[in-house]
Amino acid sequence: MAIVDITCENDADFIRGFVYQTTDTPPVPVDLTGNTMRMGIRHRAADATEEMLLTTENGGIAITDAPNGKFTVWITQAQLLDLTVGDYEHSLIRITGGLHLRVWSGTLVNNPGASRGTNT
Repeated sequence: MAIVDITCENDADFIRGFVYQTTDTPPVPVDLTGNTMRMGIRHRAADATEEMLLTTENGGIAITDAPNGKFTVWITQAQLLDLTVGDYEHSLIRITGGLHLRVWSGTLVNNPGASRGTNT
């Protein structure tokens, strides 16, 4: 399983494109056609409270080229302002045919950004 560590600043949107592919040589894209994805963010994975949820349904994750395994994770600046500055844990789950398959896990660090505005 992959480890993906994300660092954000709360004065800008975080938008990154990814390609989900096998570890074969050469890598083969994983077809995401008909899949959904879910990325839960908590202070610690064992915590009851989910601080943020990104999904294909709520626009936090967009599958951009399903046959070639391409997708984008988008955390808006407003979401980052609402999220307390600090360290979090996250995992990305691919949902297909009733299966929930872990794509990755890792950390998310939300740092204060210098251009976040005068009221925050």
